[in-house]
Amino acid sequence: MLDARTEDAVVVSRPGNGGLVDENVPSLKRKRKGRSNREVVNNCCHCRFRKSSTTHATRCRKSSPLLTTELVGWKSMETIKKICNYLMEDEIVTIGIYGMGGVGKTAILMHVHNKVLENPAFNNVFWVTIPQEFSICELQDEIANAVGLDNLSKDRDTKRRASILNRHLKKKRAVLMLDGLWMHFDYEDVGIPVEMGGIKLVLTTRSLDVCHKMLCQEQIEIRPLHGEDDHWDLFLKKLCFGRDLPLEVEKIARSILDKCKGLPLGIVEIATLMRGVEVVCEWKDLLQKVENSKMELNVLEKLKLSYKNLGNPQVQQCFLHLVLCFGESKHIIIDKVLIESFIDEGLLSGIATRYELHDKGKIILDKIKRACLVFDVCGKYVSVHPLIRDMALQIVTGTTHMVKANMGLKEIPKEEFWTDHLEKVFLQINDIKEIPFGISPNCPKLTRLSLNNNMFLEAIHESFFRHLNGLKVLDLNNTGLTELPDSISHLESLEALLLQGCKKLRQIPCVRNLGSLRKLVMSGCAMLKEVPEGMEMLVKLSYLDLHDTLIETLSEGLLGKLVNLQYVVVGRAFQIVEEKVEALYCYVSNVETFNAWVRFLEQNSSRPYELRLNESGAHFFEEEHKRCIIIKSCHSIAAKVDGKSGGDGHVLLPKNVQALKVEWCNGVTSLCEVGPLDNLEELEIKEWEKLEELGDVHFFPNLRRLNITGCSELKHLLKEGHELRRLQWFKIEDSKELEGINIRAPFLYNIEVYSCPKMKRVVEWEWLLTCLPQLRSIIIKNCEKLEEMIGGSMSIIAIHRLRKIEIKGCNNLQRPLMTHDMLLYLPFLQHVAVRECKAIEVIIGTSSNLPQSFFFNLINLTLSYLPELKSICEGTMICHSIRYMEITKCPKLRGFSAWCRPRTDDDDDIRIDRLTWQSLEWDHQCPFQPSLQHLARSYGVSNYQRICKCIKSCDAITARIDGQISGDGCNLLPRNVQVLKVGGGSGVTSLSEVGPLENLEVLTINRWEKLEELGAVHFPQLQGLNINWCFKLKRLSVEGWGLPHLHWFAIGNSQELEVIDLAAPNLKFMEVWSCRKMKRVVEWDWLITRLLNLNSIRISFCEKLEKIVGGPLPIGATCLLTEIGIESCNNMKGVLLTHDMLPHIRYLHHIRIKDCKGIKVIIGTAPNMTQPSFPKLARLVLENLPELKRICDRMESCDHIQYIKIYKCPKLKRIPLRLCALDNGLLSPPLSLGKIWIDRETWQALEWDLPLARVSLEPFIEFF
Repeated sequence: MLDARTEDAVVVSRPGNGGLVDENVPSLKRKRKGRSNREVVNNCCHCRFRKSSTTHATRCRKSSPLLTTELVGWKSMETIKKICNYLMEDEIVTIGIYGMGGVGKTAILMHVHNKVLENPAFNNVFWVTIPQEFSICELQDEIANAVGLDNLSKDRDTKRRASILNRHLKKKRAVLMLDGLWMHFDYEDVGIPVEMGGIKLVLTTRSLDVCHKMLCQEQIEIRPLHGEDDHWDLFLKKLCFGRDLPLEVEKIARSILDKCKGLPLGIVEIATLMRGVEVVCEWKDLLQKVENSKMELNVLEKLKLSYKNLGNPQVQQCFLHLVLCFGESKHIIIDKVLIESFIDEGLLSGIATRYELHDKGKIILDKIKRACLVFDVCGKYVSVHPLIRDMALQIVTGTTHMVKANMGLKEIPKEEFWTDHLEKVFLQINDIKEIPFGISPNCPKLTRLSLNNNMFLEAIHESFFRHLNGLKVLDLNNTGLTELPDSISHLESLEALLLQGCKKLRQIPCVRNLGSLRKLVMSGCAMLKEVPEGMEMLVKLSYLDLHDTLIETLSEGLLGKLVNLQYVVVGRAFQIVEEKVEALYCYVSNVETFNAWVRFLEQNSSRPYELRLNESGAHFFEEEHKRCIIIKSCHSIAAKVDGKSGGDGHVLLPKNVQALKVEWCNGVTSLCEVGPLDNLEELEIKEWEKLEELGDVHFFPNLRRLNITGCSELKHLLKEGHELRRLQWFKIEDSKELEGINIRAPFLYNIEVYSCPKMKRVVEWEWLLTCLPQLRSIIIKNCEKLEEMIGGSMSIIAIHRLRKIEIKGCNNLQRPLMTHDMLLYLPFLQHVAVRECKAIEVIIGTSSNLPQSFFFNLINLTLSYLPELKSICEGTMICHSIRYMEITKCPKLRGFSAWCRPRTDDDDDIRIDRLTWQSLEWDHQCPFQPSLQHLARSYGVSNYQRICKCIKSCDAITARIDGQISGDGCNLLPRNVQVLKVGGGSGVTSLSEVGPLENLEVLTINRWEKLEELGAVHFPQLQGLNINWCFKLKRLSVEGWGLPHLHWFAIGNSQELEVIDLAAPNLKFMEVWSCRKMKRVVEWDWLITRLLNLNSIRISFCEKLEKIVGGPLPIGATCLLTEIGIESCNNMKGVLLTHDMLPHIRYLHHIRIKDCKGIKVIIGTAPNMTQPSFPKLARLVLENLPELKRICDRMESCDHIQYIKIYKCPKLKRIPLRLCALDNGLLSPPLSLGKIWIDRETWQALEWDLPLARVSLEPFIEFF
C-alpha cells in the first residue's frame, strides 16, 4: 500500500503496479499489532491480504504528492484532465478507470492524485493499493489507516466497523483512490459513503465488469499508446535517457517494440533489460526470442492474472482457443467467426439450436472483452494484443500444445515433436508446402489440428493421419491442396472438417466412417465437382456449406438422410432434405433443382432462407433473416400453385417469400403472371425485356418496396382500378417507353424516376391528388424529354402533402417547375433542388390570379448548373422559413424578387458562387438583400475588397486621430478600417481604449492577456466579433445598446467569464466554447431585453455548464431563439429543457446535443404542469449521449419534426413520433418527417407500442 502520509514508513520493493511507473513502486509495510493476520482472516473474512501490502498511519495529516513518472502521448494528458474534470462535477462520485494490465492506469491515477492535492476544492486525497485477494475486514483496516482513523482495529465486528468508518468518511471532502481492484464489494459492507457532497471514489481495474458492479458513473478505458513516436520516445527515455541509438540497433529495437504494440509496461521492461547493451548480436538474439515468443518477461506474469480472474473455466478455455486460433492474425476477427470456432471446438456445451449456441458464444465473448483480454472493435470484431498471445502461450503447456503459427515454417515439424501427450497443434499461417512420407505422428490425444492458411500446402501423405484417431477438428481452410489423403476416412472421432477456400481441391475421400462429423465446410472449393462418398451416413451433421463449388447433383435422397441438419448453405444442388432446417442458404444453377428447393421450403414455412438461382454470394451466420429469393436469369417465374410441377421451365416461387429480386426474366409480360405472393414485401426486377405492364397487382397485397430497372418495353404501370395499397417506396430506371407515373398507391411516400427518355411529365395534378395523396418526395434524374414535373389543369383543388422535389439532368425542361397557384396547395413543401437542367429559365411561374408566391415552409433551395436561369420566381416570392440556399453556376440569374427572413446563425446557410453573386441585381425596396449580403459575404465578397488591418503582436493599439504620431509604441489604426485582427501581447484592458472606429465591421482579438471587459465601445457598424484566449475577461456588458449591428459573436477560452452579458439587440448567432467557469450562458431577463433577436446559441466544452438559460422565467415574453447546440458539456445533468420554458422559445426548431454524458431527458415536464406543450421542433440531432433515456416527458409526439439523427444513445427506448393508423393497416408518421438517420444498434433497441411502427418507418430510415 502506498501512503505518503506516514513518516516512519518502510519502503519495500513492489514491482509492477501497471502503467508507466518504474518497476519498483514504493509501498509501505508495518508490523501488525494485536492479533495475527490469520486470526483476522478466520474471524472476519473470506480471503486474505498479502502482508507486504498493508500499512497503518500513526497520525492524520495531509497526504504528500506521489512520485510520478513522466507520461508520453497527448492521450494520457487528456485522460488526466478528463478525470480531474469529472471530480469537479458534484453529481459524479464514482469513477472507474479500466484497461489491460500494464497499460498505464496506475501511472495516470498517480498524476490525478497529485493534481487533486493541489485543488482547494478537496481537503485531502487518500491512496490505497488493493491486492488481488482481500477481505472486508482488511480493506476496512487499510482505508482506516489511509484516512487516519486509528481506533477501528479495536472492534472486530465488520458491521460496527463499517458504521464507524462511514461516519468518519462523511466528514471528509476528499477523494479515495483504490488502485488495482480485482473484484467488487458493497460500499455498505465496507462503510464507504458514496453520495453527493461527500467523499469521491476513483478506482482502477482490469475489468469493465468491476466498474459496472461498483456503480461507476464514469468509466474511462485506457488503451496502449497509439503512435509509433510515443512508443519510441518512452523506450529511449527508459533505455538511455533519450539519446539516439546506432542505426542498426535502432532498426532491431523498433522491430522488438512491434511486439509490445504500445503497452507501456512491456516497453519499459525491455528498455530496462537492454540498458548498456551495445553489441548488435545481443539485440538480434533478443529479437529472435521475442519473435519466437520465448522471451520470459515479467509483464506476461502480470497479464496472466487477468486470465486467472476470469474464474469460469469455460470462459478461460474460450479465451485460450481464441488466442491460439486467431491471435496471429494481423486483421480484426469477426465475432461470428469466433463463435463458430467455439462451437466447432465443443466449448459451448449443451443441446441447442445454432441460434442459441451463438447467443451463448456472445455472452462468453463479451466477458472476455470486458476483462480487457481482447480489444473490442465496433462491437462486431476483436483484435488480440501480441503480448496477450504470448501470455496465453505460457499458460498452455508445451507437452499438450504445439503452437508454431505464423513462424514462416517451410516444413512440417519433425516427428519427434509429435509426442503422445499432444492435444492441440496450431501450424496456421506458415509456408509449409507438403507433408511428406515418413511423418506419421502417433498422438492419440490430439483433438485439433490447424493447418489453415498454408497457401502453398499442396499435398499430405497418406501416412500422416494414420494414428490421429482422436482428432475432432481438422482445419485445412485456405490451403493449396488438390486432394485429401484416404487416411482421413478413418478419423472416426472427427466432428468438424473445414475446407473453405481450398480452390484447387478436386476430391475428398469417403466419409462413411465419420459418424461423429457435425460440421462440413467446402465453400470456395471452386474445383470440387462431387460431394464425398458416404455422406448419407453423416447422421450427426448439423452444418453443411457447399457454396461456390462445382457440385451440381447429389445422390437420390441424400440430404433427406441428414436428419440433424440445422444450417445449410448449398450451391448447384440437389435432392432436398426432408426434415426442417433452422436456416437455409442455397445457390443453384438449374431450374429443376431450384424448384425442388422451393417445394422443400413450402414445408419449412417459418424458417428463414436465401435461395439463389444463377447468382452466387458470400454469407455469414446472421441473427435475423428474411425469406429471400434471388434469381440472376430465367425465362419465366410464377408463384407455386398446388399441383404445379414446374416442368415446363417455369421458375417456381414459394408463397411465403418476403423479398424477391429477379434479373433477366425474358418471358414475363405482366406481373400478374408471377403472383399471388401474399407475403411479398420487397420486389426488385431488372432487365425484363418483354415486360409491358405491371398488370393485376392484387396478387401482392403487402408489397412495400418496388424497384424496376431496365425494362425497356414497359409502357404502363397499373391497370385502371388497380392499386398497391401498402406500397411505400417506388423507383423506376431505364424504362424507354414509359411516359408517366400512372401508379395508384394511396400510401406511397417516395417516387424516384431515372433515365426514362420518353417521359414528358411525371404525374398529372389530378392523379397526384387522388391516386398519390400521401406522396412526400419526387426525385427525377436524366429524363431527356421531360417538359414539366406536374402537368394538367388544377380542376381539383385540395391540399397535398408533397415535401420534396428534386430534378437533375432534364435538359428539355423549359416550363416553370411550379406556378404561384400550385404553391398554395403545397404548403408542406420544404426542399426544392434543380441541378444541371440546361433550358429552365424560371423556377416559379406566374399565375393570372396570384402575383405572389407563398412558400410557407420552404427550408432548402438548391439551384446548380442552370445556364439559362434568369429568375427564381416571376413576381414576388414570400418565404419566412428558408434556412439553406445554394446557388452555383447560374450566370444569367439577375435578381431575387423575394421577401423573406433567412436565418443568420450558420455560415453554411447560403452558398453562392462569386460570379453569380456579383451579377445579381437588387430591388432596393426589398428588405431581403442586406441580411442575405451579410450571410453570403464569405462566398461572394472577399476581404481584399475591404480595408483590413492585421497585427500579430503589440503592446497597445488605438484609433488614429488627426495629428497623432505613434511615438510611444502604440499601434495606430486607420479610422476607416473595416476588418481588424490583433494577436497576443496587447496591454489593453478595455476595448474602449481602441475606438472609436466608425467603419469597423469585423473584429478578431487573440490572447489579450490583460483584457478584463469590453467597456464603452464605439463600433457602430460592427457585425462580427471573435474573442479568443483572453483569460482575464470577466464582463462583456457595454453601455446602452452597445453594438447595434452585431450579427455574430464567438468567444472561446475565456477562463473567468461566467455569463454572456453582451448588449446586442440584432445579434443572430452566438458561439461559446471552453469557458470553464460558465454555469449558464445567459439570463432569461437579459435574453428577452438585450438579445431579443438572437436566433442561435452553440456551446461546447464548457465544463461547469449547468443550464443554457438561467434565472426566473419571464412573464408573457418570448424570444426568437431557433437553434440550440451543445457539445461536450458533461456537467449538464438530467433535463435539458422543461415544458414551462417552451412558450418562451416557441420558435425553436433545431436541437443538437453531442457528447454530453449526463443528459437523461431532452424536454422534461415542469412541476405541477397538467397540459404540457411542445415546440415546433423540426431538427433533432442526438449523438453519443450514454445516459439519454427519453427525448421528452409526457409527450408522445413531435408533429413538426423533419429530420432526426440519433447515434450511440444506448439507453434511449423511444422516439416521440405520433403514428396515425392508415386504411391499409400501416402507420403514418408526421407529414413533416423527411428522414431518420440512426445507427442500427439504437434502432434495434427502440421500443414501440404499435407492432407495425418499425415497418411503417422503414421508408424514412437511413443507417450509418
